[in-house]
Amino acid sequence: MISGEDKTQTWHLFSLSANQTLGILEIVFLIVVTAIASKGINKIAEISSVCGVFTLGIAALFILASLVLWVMNHGALAEPVTAMNLIKSPNHDFQTPIAIISFIVYALFAYGGLETMAGVIDSVDKPEKTFPKALIWAMIIMTLLYVLSIFLCGVSANWSSILGKKNVNLANVEYVLINNMGLTVGTKFGMSHAGAVMLGKVFSQITALSDVFGGLGAAFVMVYSPIKSFIEGCDPRLLPKKLTKMNKHNMPAFAMWIQAAIVSIIIFFISFGGDAANQFYTILTDMMNVSSSAPYLFLVGAFPYFKMKKDLDRPFVFYKSMTWTWIVSIVVWLVIAIGIVFTCVEPMLEGQYSTAFWTALGPVLFGVVAWIYYTVSEKRHVLD
Repeated sequence: MISGEDKTQTWHLFSLSANQTLGILEIVFLIVVTAIASKGINKIAEISSVCGVFTLGIAALFILASLVLWVMNHGALAEPVTAMNLIKSPNHDFQTPIAIISFIVYALFAYGGLETMAGVIDSVDKPEKTFPKALIWAMIIMTLLYVLSIFLCGVSANWSSILGKKNVNLANVEYVLINNMGLTVGTKFGMSHAGAVMLGKVFSQITALSDVFGGLGAAFVMVYSPIKSFIEGCDPRLLPKKLTKMNKHNMPAFAMWIQAAIVSIIIFFISFGGDAANQFYTILTDMMNVSSSAPYLFLVGAFPYFKMKKDLDRPFVFYKSMTWTWIVSIVVWLVIAIGIVFTCVEPMLEGQYSTAFWTALGPVLFGVVAWIYYTVSEKRHVLD
């Protein structure tokens, strides 16, 4: 946001490496977010509302600038649309069938916020009407934005010359793309090379500003919503009273701080693991995608049984037929499961054992811990 380009690999705090410095900064950021979020839902709502506008704003800017550039190029694309391009990714990390299937979790994560927002549904005005409509409209808008944006990436950027370089990774690819678009737009409008470079820098800074706000909004919701859903949806006999206790702002502050501590430990070990920058960001992204997608297996699997329960207040019913409920649930469950499995397996086939280990660690480790904890608690209460 300040420099207009990715400078993170030049940051060195207390003689630490760039990745270690970023890890420390991420931990500090998480602590600050948790401290503010624990002050109440109003703080989260205010920040998320402002940040959401910025997130949509950058998508609108990118689409508008790309369309203008496309018209000026008389329909020509920097990345031509060919039959081969439609069936084969130019990204060398997604060439094999297994790698392509593993990309499912990336697609799933694009809609992860829809499920997360369900945790704050009780704070929405007339949720039985407002929330379903919001989910449907958000799904439609996000799908159209993704399809259009992916296509428009090829208006200004050629994969081989712009995006396929070694210094481009999952963290900075957005800024490389936007910077190149600004440079291309400036050149098309007859600006000097220095002017076009400056325009690309400004475009990157605007994008970074949007990402700062978008990241803030997502962070505040994510540190609270899953915790709230977990505590309210769990049998209170299974959890220590201190973990479910609310503070004066009616927030599960103790549980949120426990969460911050666990995540901080994981970030610390990954950042100090010695991986290169692109590997570092791939590990973080895969962990985030898989850990966010894994709970959907339980939600989707439980949905048909939830539908079969009688005498429940259902203010909104989308699937009225049990046949379609089972068909959709099975298909969705299989897609998610296959995506998760192949995301964990694919790095091993490429010899990237560190990525595979950290990617699978979350669901496996916490799943085992939860199973043991539940079994012990269940036996203790049966004996009581």
